Amino acid sequence: MSLRLKREVKEDIAPLPAGTYMGVCIGIVDIGKQYVKAKNQKQGNYVPQCMFIFEIPSERVVVNGEDKPRWVSTRRLRVSADERSNLYKMLITWRGKNFTDEELDSAGQGFDLEERAGAPAMLSLSVYEGNDGRLHNGIEAVTGFPKGLPAPQPESEILVFDADEPDMETFGKLPEWVQDIIRKSTQFADNAPEEKVDIPPEEPETPPESKGACPI
Repeated sequence: MSLRLKREVKEDIAPLPAGTYMGVCIGIVDIGKQYVKAKNQKQGNYVPQCMFIFEIPSERVVVNGEDKPRWVSTRRLRVSADERSNLYKMLITWRGKNFTDEELDSAGQGFDLEERAGAPAMLSLSVYEGNDGRLHNGIEAVTGFPKGLPAPQPESEILVFDADEPDMETFGKLPEWVQDIIRKSTQFADNAPEEKVDIPPEEPETPPESKGACPI
């Protein structure tokens, strides 16, 4: 251990210009039950949430001297089959079709979100200024991939993380800011990892939930 104190150098990655991009889902992350409190509520509660990470192979970024495809992530989404939920609406537009009664049957296994791992998508990105004063990308819409166009192939490893049955190897491969969110879940509060798993930062800090997504 060094006894010399220095500031940590962080990569300052500029956001992509607002527009539509071809992407592919390389991460489905169960971030566990997170504390949520609406503005008009005196007391919040814990709700299950997830996030999706997309790779945009056509857009590149150099991190620690290595050329990599850009990553963007959705905001935190409540895991709910309610037709009014943002997750439900996103999956409908992404899949390009409605759910069947069999897919969401309460007596059955339900729709497995892992099925979307590796699926291509058209991503509508915006740019906004976060509370940290920096510019970030937000995913405004995730829609189905047009027929006749070659779908992008993932370059990165596809990551699927389940907070109820955590694979710590997969956990260690997630961006550090996503790890920090997961540590706040009820699952990790009860069964927190013995020590922090650190990976080199490749993204700005987590933006506010209301603003959408964060570039990775």
